[in-house]
Amino acid sequence: MNSMDIIRAKKSLGQNFLKDPYYLAKIANSAMIVPSDFVLEIGPGFGDLTGGLAARAGIVRALELDGRLIPLLRKKFADSRNVEIVQVDALQYPYDSLDGKWKVVANLPYYISTPIIQKLLGHRDKFDRLTLTLQKEVAERIASPPGGKDYGFLSVLVQLYSEPHIEFMVPAGAFTPKPDVDSAVITLAIRCAPAASLDDEDYFIRVVKAAFSQRRKTLRNSLKQLDPPEEKMAAMLAKTGIDLSRRAETLSVREFAALAGFLHP
Repeated sequence: MNSMDIIRAKKSLGQNFLKDPYYLAKIANSAMIVPSDFVLEIGPGFGDLTGGLAARAGIVRALELDGRLIPLLRKKFADSRNVEIVQVDALQYPYDSLDGKWKVVANLPYYISTPIIQKLLGHRDKFDRLTLTLQKEVAERIASPPGGKDYGFLSVLVQLYSEPHIEFMVPAGAFTPKPDVDSAVITLAIRCAPAASLDDEDYFIRVVKAAFSQRRKTLRNSLKQLDPPEEKMAAMLAKTGIDLSRRAETLSVREFAALAGFLHP
């Protein structure tokens, strides 16, 4: 009887364990790990990918929330001096305590993918590359250029701070239990500097969220919730070149930065 027969996936944790050796090897390769690297793995599950990462990296720190898996993981890697297993919710982990630059490798369930990505980008000074296994539609949303139906708040946020690239698709059948949809592996190369300069990051995020909160409406209507000064709205086109009759999905990251910078109180 193997460990998966004893420990059943928890639906409440969105657990779908990747077991296929072919895709595990492709993920490890996509992470571009060298022996001097520190790797933070989020959601190691049964440790099927952890071993491949440890063979390439200097240190692997694996963050696992499910307490049932911790004894199994610690036993499996008891003789691996460069693997550390930490029981923690990845949303609560103190990323600011990390020393040096790390690479992240994560298999993220749908319900937690956006907050985890926001958390990691909030501590982007600690990372140089994120290799994430996500639901296919989330990966496509992240990598979408302006103008498409997939382009939205997450696209803008991720592309502001990183260069996303979809590496390959992972079919649902590669996971146990089999999810309802396919997944994709996407890499986010953290930019040395944001794609656009910001006066106020929090206000920028508020503007982008407001703009996309009512996708069918024009910027003029969707931005009303921010109560911007009417004189600034009237001068927007002349001052920034942005026509407020446009919709949010047509604006580039730099245009959003210009919009937020001009509207900033």
